[in-house]
Amino acid sequence: MSDYLGLSRRDAGAGLAAGGSALLGAVLINLWNFFQTFRARGFDSASIAEYRRGSEIIFLGMIVTPVVALIVATVVWRVVMSDEPDPLYGAVAGVVTAVGSLFIFAALIGFMFSLSQVPAGGLAGALSEFVFLTALIAVFGGMITLPVIAPIGAIVGYGYEWYLARR
Repeated sequence: MSDYLGLSRRDAGAGLAAGGSALLGAVLINLWNFFQTFRARGFDSASIAEYRRGSEIIFLGMIVTPVVALIVATVVWRVVMSDEPDPLYGAVAGVVTAVGSLFIFAALIGFMFSLSQVPAGGLAGALSEFVFLTALIAVFGGMITLPVIAPIGAIVGYGYEWYLARR
């Protein structure tokens, strides 16, 4: 399959590294959200079910984001990176992968939530909800998550290319 797509082991390895770093970022953001919720409400919350209210996107992010990052990083490394390993370009590609994964994740969430509008009112309502939700998640989700995922992406991209350069 890799010969058919023209992928190298380097491209697939970068995708796996980015998928792992996306999982790490999602776990860190989820833990931050979990403890912020308890700190705001206090530890005497009735149950963990109260925490779950309004945070489905974060839990969905832990499942979907590593897969999205794997695909985005594989494409970024295949298209952008030169044949020779360069750690600085790897750091830039890691940040591009993190930002690209954020926007694709926002589009997927916007698409999934806008599907409820198709039977209710038609395609125009679904399209406007898709655009609104995607922009909302990309802007506000980016403000919250980019300070976490961009450095992780840069470190992983740099480390991956550094490892390849030293081999």
